[in-house]
Amino acid sequence: MTDSSQTRLGYVAEATYGVTPTTPVFKKLRMTGESLSPAIQYVSSNEIRPDRNVADMTRVGQEAGGDINFELSYGTFDDFLESLMYSTWATNVLKNGVTRKSFTLEKTFAATANQFHRYPGAVVNSLSLNMRAKEIVTGSFNMMCQTTTSAQAIIAGATYTDPNANPVINAANNFAALSITGGGTVQLMSLSLNITNNLEQQAVMGQVASKGIRAGQFVVTGEMEAYFDSQELFELFLADTAADLTFSLGGVSTAKYTFFIPKLKLTANNIAADGNNQDVMQKISFQAYFDATQAAQMRITRTP
Repeated sequence: MTDSSQTRLGYVAEATYGVTPTTPVFKKLRMTGESLSPAIQYVSSNEIRPDRNVADMTRVGQEAGGDINFELSYGTFDDFLESLMYSTWATNVLKNGVTRKSFTLEKTFAATANQFHRYPGAVVNSLSLNMRAKEIVTGSFNMMCQTTTSAQAIIAGATYTDPNANPVINAANNFAALSITGGGTVQLMSLSLNITNNLEQQAVMGQVASKGIRAGQFVVTGEMEAYFDSQELFELFLADTAADLTFSLGGVSTAKYTFFIPKLKLTANNIAADGNNQDVMQKISFQAYFDATQAAQMRITRTP
């Protein structure tokens, strides 16, 4: 039998897309769950048979992917943020760009004999980050991978480094410095960010696995529930006024992330009295777009 509580997930950066480094140094990854799995495409034969049976089944494609779920902690997912943003940290600042970063993921099941499932050519397709009052900040990276392999032993010379032990971040005393220019004082019940690269597998003749992954538009959207204390946010929405958004996540001043969206539009702001004995909330949706000053849609600053 295999116990999910003994599952290990590790990753190593690739110098060449889809090629696992020799003697890899895998970093163990903190997670709360995952759904990585292969996806194989088949085409059934359309030959006509007098007995009405399907003549053949042919494999024509193979790819892989899934989600990695987590509780946010400082310094744990900086490599994955680079892959998400198609960029690299520069003086502890990360902006969305055009440089792909891929990994080989390795999932290890502890059984009678260890089972190793490997996912080369793994790129972060999207991130969902969720913050809510009185809760831990949680999220999920959606990964797109080239293929899947299986083995019963580690890669020759492979080593494994333990993850950090930084505390998980909560949305109570670890959430600060929220600001929306022109939006007045904003008090939130919840905030979520959804960031996607709109990745697509690139099929090629001569092999079942894709030759690579194509990056699409970098799109940042979000939702928030804010207490209806003033009109400013509603007026921003009605006037089609551009705004920005800043907030920080972290346990102490020297271990935090500051998220900055320099230009966005509020795409919805629904204010309603849903029933008796309830707070009136603003249910707001927004989307970022390009800011020439930052030359990006999003900036993340880390304070290590």
